[in-house]
Amino acid sequence: MTTLSSSRRVATLASASILVASATVFGALPAHAAPGGPGPSPDKSSYAALGDSYAAGVGGGDYLDLCLTSPNGYAADLADDPGRAQHSSLRGCVGASVDDVAADQLGGLDLRTRLITFTAGANDLGLEAVTIACLTGTPEQCQAAVQAALANLAPLAQDLVTTFATVRASAPKATVVVTGYPLLLDPAIPQSAFVNNGVIALNRVIAAATLASGPGFQYVDVVDAFAGHGIGSADPWIIPPPSLEAFHPTPAGYLAYANTIRAAL
Repeated sequence: MTTLSSSRRVATLASASILVASATVFGALPAHAAPGGPGPSPDKSSYAALGDSYAAGVGGGDYLDLCLTSPNGYAADLADDPGRAQHSSLRGCVGASVDDVAADQLGGLDLRTRLITFTAGANDLGLEAVTIACLTGTPEQCQAAVQAALANLAPLAQDLVTTFATVRASAPKATVVVTGYPLLLDPAIPQSAFVNNGVIALNRVIAAATLASGPGFQYVDVVDAFAGHGIGSADPWIIPPPSLEAFHPTPAGYLAYANTIRAAL
């Protein structure tokens, strides 16, 4: 199995344009609350998976380390593709923010790194509490939690652009595939619109930051791949509470992630 910049001014200008894309969308995406453990030792690799608990594969089970790296996650699935199995590094870590990726997960990236996947942003908004509020609280409590989370979109936009520039400097020949997040709740669940619209807002910020980062960066949307499989559906691919893995994909969900990425390559 596998082992586990541009200037500040440019980043600020880019992040300002990114926020325009999400200004009309309202809601929140939950992020895993547990702090990230130490990541796997970086090594030279042709494929590197960067990011948060989604990149690690939380929800996939059979965890390999304190980052909760799962052999059933989308990154491990991609790493097993022909030509990658011996040259892959799975660095995603539960609790990781975008800044954590830049600080802790880029070691060992170089000219030989040809594919990078990146899933992060949910933890930056601190939104697990928002989703809990929307699932268990009153509409007023849900909306208040959402508004508090939306204040984090502006710094997230700038952090993404800055981190992507650092990734490019570290791996100048890599194709960087940046993913969004799936809609978490079936529309039949009360107040699902608040949470799902928040996922859309977050995805728009991530997509715009990816576009602003220029050639070699590609955004992959997974919303359609998860359609009909949110929490509360007949066949959910998102784990519901009270599980400690709540709001993360099941192995079937991670397979959908991996196949969507493959289709985009």
